[in-house]
Amino acid sequence: MLSLVIELSFSTAIPAQAVPAQWKLLQEPTVGFSLYYPPDWSVAGQVAATQFAVGANCRSVRITDFEPPPDSGAAAPVEQSYVQVCAKPLELNDSLDQYMRRVYGESLDQTFVITDLNGTRAYQVKCQECAQTIFAENQSGLVQIVTFVTASPEKLPERQAQVKTILGSVTLN
Repeated sequence: MLSLVIELSFSTAIPAQAVPAQWKLLQEPTVGFSLYYPPDWSVAGQVAATQFAVGANCRSVRITDFEPPPDSGAAAPVEQSYVQVCAKPLELNDSLDQYMRRVYGESLDQTFVITDLNGTRAYQVKCQECAQTIFAENQSGLVQIVTFVTASPEKLPERQAQVKTILGSVTLN
C-alpha cells in the first residue's frame, strides 16, 4: 500500500477556516486552547514524542486510516493524521521570543518564520519535509502545536484539508 507523508506549509499566516457544523469542539482550559475536529477523529493525549512534550500537558485529535497487523514488522507504515497541542508554564521572566532564541540559538531564523496563528503571534517551522511545528504563547505559558498527515493517495486531500481546518480553528487563551 502506497503511503505519502505531506507537510502543511503556511507562509505568513494560518488562515481561519470555516468549520463544518457537525464538527466537535475540544476545549482544554488547563492547556489554554480550543479547536474543532471532525466527528470521526478521536481525542487523545500525547501522540508525537517531541522534546517540548516531555513534562508538558498534551492533548491531540487524530484519526488512524490504516494500522498494520501486529506481526507485520517495524517497517510497516501506519497511516494516521493528527494535531497535537502541548503546553508548559513559562519560566519566571521568560517569553516566547526568549525561549525560542535560547532553544534554537543561531538557527532560529533559518528554522522558523514568525506567523499569525488566528490572532496570536507564533513561530512556524520552515521545513517542507517535516511534521508541521508551531510555537506560541498563551496565558498558560508556552504552546507547541505539531501536525502530521500520512495517508493513502485517495485519503490525502481530505486529511490535508481537515488538518488545515483544525489549525484554522485553534484559539489560544
